[in-house]
Amino acid sequence: MPDAYSRRNFLKLSAALVAGGAAIANPSQARAIGYVPPKGGPVTEVKGYCPFCQVRCTYTARVQDGKILNITGDKENHWTGGAMCPKGMSILELMDSPFRITEPMYHEPDGSWRRISYQEAVDMVVERMKAVRDKYGEKGGNRVALTMPLWDCFESEVAALMTLRTVGCVQAMPPGETCVSTASNMLGLMLGVNSGSTQVDELPKAETVILWGANVNDLYPPYTRWLKAAREAGTKIIYIDPRKTRTSIWCDNQLRPQPGTDGVLALGAIHYILEKGAYAEERARFQIEDFENLAPQTEKFTLEHVQSITGLSREELVAFYDTVASSRKTIVWIGGSLSRQTNGITTDRSIILMQALRDNLIGEGKGMLTFQSGKPGGGEELVDHYFGENHTPKMNFRRLRMAMEKKNLDILFLNSSYRRNPDALGVRKAIQKVPFVVHMGFFLDEESEVSTLFIPATFGPESQGCGYGNENQVAWREKIVEAPGSCVPAWQFYRDIGLKMDPEHYPNFKDPEEICRMMQKEVPSWKGITMERMRSSATVTWPLYAEGDEERKGTVFTEGKLLTATGKMTVVDRVFGGINRWDYPKGHPKSKDGKKDFPLILTQGKQLWHWQQTLTNFARSMAQFSNGRFVQVNPKTAQELGLKQRDRVMLETTMGGIEAWVDITDNVLPGAVFTPANCCRTTPLKENQSESICDILPNYWDRISAQHNCTGCRLRKI
Repeated sequence: MPDAYSRRNFLKLSAALVAGGAAIANPSQARAIGYVPPKGGPVTEVKGYCPFCQVRCTYTARVQDGKILNITGDKENHWTGGAMCPKGMSILELMDSPFRITEPMYHEPDGSWRRISYQEAVDMVVERMKAVRDKYGEKGGNRVALTMPLWDCFESEVAALMTLRTVGCVQAMPPGETCVSTASNMLGLMLGVNSGSTQVDELPKAETVILWGANVNDLYPPYTRWLKAAREAGTKIIYIDPRKTRTSIWCDNQLRPQPGTDGVLALGAIHYILEKGAYAEERARFQIEDFENLAPQTEKFTLEHVQSITGLSREELVAFYDTVASSRKTIVWIGGSLSRQTNGITTDRSIILMQALRDNLIGEGKGMLTFQSGKPGGGEELVDHYFGENHTPKMNFRRLRMAMEKKNLDILFLNSSYRRNPDALGVRKAIQKVPFVVHMGFFLDEESEVSTLFIPATFGPESQGCGYGNENQVAWREKIVEAPGSCVPAWQFYRDIGLKMDPEHYPNFKDPEEICRMMQKEVPSWKGITMERMRSSATVTWPLYAEGDEERKGTVFTEGKLLTATGKMTVVDRVFGGINRWDYPKGHPKSKDGKKDFPLILTQGKQLWHWQQTLTNFARSMAQFSNGRFVQVNPKTAQELGLKQRDRVMLETTMGGIEAWVDITDNVLPGAVFTPANCCRTTPLKENQSESICDILPNYWDRISAQHNCTGCRLRKI
């Protein structure tokens, strides 16, 4: 496309991307990411997987004299084809990082850290948990909580859930409330499945693929192979994103609506299809219970109305709508960005209804894909097997924050970053009201600062276990090398606590393999996921109810109907109402509560070289690509504000401000601002240093999820 992402920016990481598919071979170039020259001992090969994003890339590690020489992407992996992204390749450097903390530490009241033994740390946690149980009895479970996930392995999550149950606690907060929970819940509501309804290898079988806010190349680089395969098969790829990214290069066309207006674009598609009579009425009525409500719910979303809201031209809209209205096989891949706006519920429901209207949900080359989804079930079933069925409702993070603010929480196991939540400074203050906070991590970062106890964790190659990924993958990893110092895998830490808390019920497993065998014995959906099968395959797809079962491919609707209780979806929902209730995201400059003093639209997102809030910020190999805290603005916006390239500015919202430098580019629309999501204040690498963007994002929620995007902002030159 003529206005694609600039070649200069694209080529900046080309060497790193190419390296992802090959072994590290040049010691002088590779030392930065953990290469150790051979010493002459025997070289062995061990299977592993990347613990970062949910692509779950698998690799082979070559090991000599107890050190990993290099890692090579596993070409037998159907999903990745052997590719790995720069983030995954940085794990060798992170393991050997001079900044890594390898001993348990106790945070003294005066702010200093005191080194303690691992056994002291376990005993300290057990003492606190027993005190809660003794004081509050059956209500003690509400005084303890854990934030997930535990990056070590699936078995660590199971072990932690069991440990919580020793005090009657079920309060394990998933991180999805800040990335994909709106999409997950709406898919569950309307399709009966809370993740993708098809698989990424179905893309080449579609006539049309719509990447709706799905920035595949930056977030899931190895999956670019499926975009390539789709293009080679003649599939038309449409990318919907206000910002031009590396993904733009792979697409036939990109629509760039104003940030936060995706719902209007989807509602307009429904109106257009109905008006043209281009829908499969029999199939639509088969899947949509109150089909007659679609027309009145979308009647105002005419081309003119959609054009006025989205900023797209009539020609762009007609071309897009004609494609949607004529495509016989369409897959829509929705990105996490749609779940980060307070109108995301309406947006996701409208996209799903658009697919149902065209009968593009069930069948080959049809369906919905989501980012960060597809986690296999079964873990809680195993916990229930040992501790009894749970009937206690779980908290969401919003309720957890309220409990902390009211001083109703005594123990918090802080495993995921609090900086992923809007109003991160407010979250930090709430955490500081908890008397005992346990953080399992790698570096002294922002989470460590608010913790009472620091437990040094293991990186993936230092422990055995299985990891889950998109498409309900399960990948097995052997222990490859010994961990330094007193670093322990999370499963061991929680097991050691659990056995002291409740030796009668807590199973005394010796390693993740034993937990896996427990899963296969007690959980029906894991019966066919044997250790032998995992060890002989790059990944295995859950569920498998018997050893001889074949893995599911393609659509989840194997019986030709949706998996909801009625087999249908509704236009007007009992809880969420109709889809015509669209409005601008809360805090947006054009919303009802928008502030005139903050006229720019703030968006933020992940970068290719940042993973979440901490780890890759401590890798020099990734820092060389990072530009710190920058704000991208359109040349027109820069001119109006009197800004020049590299100017220093204060990026301000109603919550406060952080410093940044200006990058002037047409990759963003006039009136919008983009900034990276995952810079880190505590990293010693200046290229990644910055206060968290969530520090200045308001604490906006819809009925489901925490919101990050489209609040009003301004730039003040400093």
